[in-house]
Amino acid sequence: MSVLRSFLFFLGAGAASAVAVLCLWIDVRVFDNNIPEISLTEIVQESVLAIIVLIHFALAGRYALLRYCNILVGGFFLAMLIRELDAVFDLISHGSWVWFALFSTLCTLIYPLRHYRHTLSQLAQYTRTPYYGMMLSGLLAVLVFSRLFGMHGLWYSILEAGYARVVKNAVEEGSESFGYMLCLTASIGYYCYFRYLARTSTAAGA
Repeated sequence: MSVLRSFLFFLGAGAASAVAVLCLWIDVRVFDNNIPEISLTEIVQESVLAIIVLIHFALAGRYALLRYCNILVGGFFLAMLIRELDAVFDLISHGSWVWFALFSTLCTLIYPLRHYRHTLSQLAQYTRTPYYGMMLSGLLAVLVFSRLFGMHGLWYSILEAGYARVVKNAVEEGSESFGYMLCLTASIGYYCYFRYLARTSTAAGA
């Protein structure tokens, strides 16, 4: 049964990765744009982040097991979501997303810091879950690889001054979307695994 679950998980992860590429294709070929702030790719990225936030906050609200850890993870992705929605917050004031991100970060830090010993213990437990590696890989793709691979200087050196900006945008946003899909897949897998742990813990205590 575990082999079947692993195979199904692989298929789900593959489908999520394919969705990231499909969004790029639709933006470039159907909508004929260079993937601006308001595009299918960006909307899907923001939706994925919102789902990840909801998953971890739902777990934190429902289960005491790893509650502080889930609050921190949910708060981290909430800050990333606010950053992705910078164009919306610019309607209020240019760069105002920073203040909203800081406020949300402070709110999510208060409770875990009050119980920092439990928080550290739960974070250590989280790193031992089967989906931590995939989550870490996704974050590396989003925060490091996509940023470095999307540098203007790199693409100028490869394709010189006349390069089409859509090429750079497609590569950067594609790498970012792939990373977000990894994080989403890891979060869904973690959600199922976490519920199994919670049921096991409840049964053991009964």
